[in-house]
Amino acid sequence: MKKYTLPPYPATEDVWDRLKRETRPLVVYGMGNGGDKMTLQLQRRGLSVADYMASDGFVRGHSFHGKRVLSLAEVTEKYGEFVLLLSFASSRPEVLAMLWEIADKYPLLMPDLPAVGDLCFDKEYYNEHYAEFAGVYGSLADDTSRNLYAATLHYKLTGDIRILRDAATDREEELSLLSVGEIRSYVDGGAYRGDTLAELLSHGAPLKEAVCVEPDRKNLEKLKNYGSTLTNVNVRCIWGALWDTAGEACFSASGNRNASLVGASYEHRAQTTPLLRLDDLCEGLSPDYIKYDVEGAERQALLGSALTVSRARPRLLVSLYHRTEDLWVLPCLVEKMCPAYDFYVRRVAGVPAWDLNLICIPRKESP
Repeated sequence: MKKYTLPPYPATEDVWDRLKRETRPLVVYGMGNGGDKMTLQLQRRGLSVADYMASDGFVRGHSFHGKRVLSLAEVTEKYGEFVLLLSFASSRPEVLAMLWEIADKYPLLMPDLPAVGDLCFDKEYYNEHYAEFAGVYGSLADDTSRNLYAATLHYKLTGDIRILRDAATDREEELSLLSVGEIRSYVDGGAYRGDTLAELLSHGAPLKEAVCVEPDRKNLEKLKNYGSTLTNVNVRCIWGALWDTAGEACFSASGNRNASLVGASYEHRAQTTPLLRLDDLCEGLSPDYIKYDVEGAERQALLGSALTVSRARPRLLVSLYHRTEDLWVLPCLVEKMCPAYDFYVRRVAGVPAWDLNLICIPRKESP
């Protein structure tokens, strides 16, 4: 992995400055929610979209924002020179290979847009919070963590996805840091359909108890079905969303990983969902591991588990990529909650800089 340090302070340029100087047409690569977000952000910054493009298998003569969606060959024939702005996320190896090939041939940028919320990362945001970024960077426990954290900031400033090609680690590194072979009890704040539970078991975790919280009812049924097949693990499947107070809220049900509290991510079918404090769920339980991948509600979920974390000192995995502010707000919050922890950052390959996780390991207590 290439060695990165924090971007220079103060930052004097970002991807938006570069795009404002561009004389070549700006072509948004991708449709759907990501294409909508990219279009809106460009408009807010006084930039216009020349056209929309899709991968060859997705070009069917349809339109997006009033323009017929083009293939790369059509964009090349029409403009000759242009800048592509990637607006969809992927971690699929075959898609990434295609994107790296395109990036080697054409200008391909991906301005950082948050998965959750409207706060965008730009040079002003970096400069305003440089002290916090530097503090998190300095608190990380190894060179890999520091390189990944710094590379993420470089990507967010420049929009250059080629940075992300190198700035990634294998999932096995996360599992190794978590010492999976010692996890007997765990809590999953966004259990989906039991994928993390299955992964832990497949890697030899001697699980006896799993508390799996899932806000989407369709996912919950699949989670329950999977849990019922496990004879040696007491799996508690709980409908709800982790929060810092008990109650209820509107929830956007999608049946996929983007299911979230309304306003947190994509908009789907709204329904009322219980809000749950992890501290209330874990009375009488001392988990070895807690996973917080809760679609933008990580801060609230952490606050609602402060007593359990202080009492049980479990390993923690906290997603750092849903909200722009997560990169510094969440590490600072975890450090306040758990001062005797070592902090690591790991990220599996993908675009944009998603799947960036803070892994918190309790330090060994002195004898």
